[in-house]
Amino acid sequence: MKGNAKEFEQILEKEEQILDDLLKSQGQLRKAVTDKNWESLTRIINTINTISSNFLETDAEREDMQDMMKMDEVRPYFERLGDMRTKLLKCKIENQALSKYVNITKNFIQGVVDDALPQSGNKVYSKSGRIVQPQPQSVVLDMNF
Repeated sequence: MKGNAKEFEQILEKEEQILDDLLKSQGQLRKAVTDKNWESLTRIINTINTISSNFLETDAEREDMQDMMKMDEVRPYFERLGDMRTKLLKCKIENQALSKYVNITKNFIQGVVDDALPQSGNKVYSKSGRIVQPQPQSVVLDMNF
């Protein structure tokens, strides 16, 4: 079982490195979104997707190995597993913060568009009952004023 312990430790190290890379990339993602750097945003999203795939594979491997090990063999790694859970929680919090930022920004922009073009969301029907494209209201200017 000594070989399993060494292999398990290597998997934990790999998982910790992947989580560190993920946290770093999430910070870059947040910065790209807030700075509106759309070119780097696509690259960062691709990097995060790759890192996430690597993590899922490594985590499945760790779980399989952990299931085969006895509780006494896993016990020395509880602290490291807790640290990894903390890093995962940080990733989740970062995702939630970014999601809130994007939703707030989206709602603000939608509000501005709705105020500027209030008819854009409404369906307009012709006299015959067909849906027609909404047209902005006519504006008459009194130049004699």
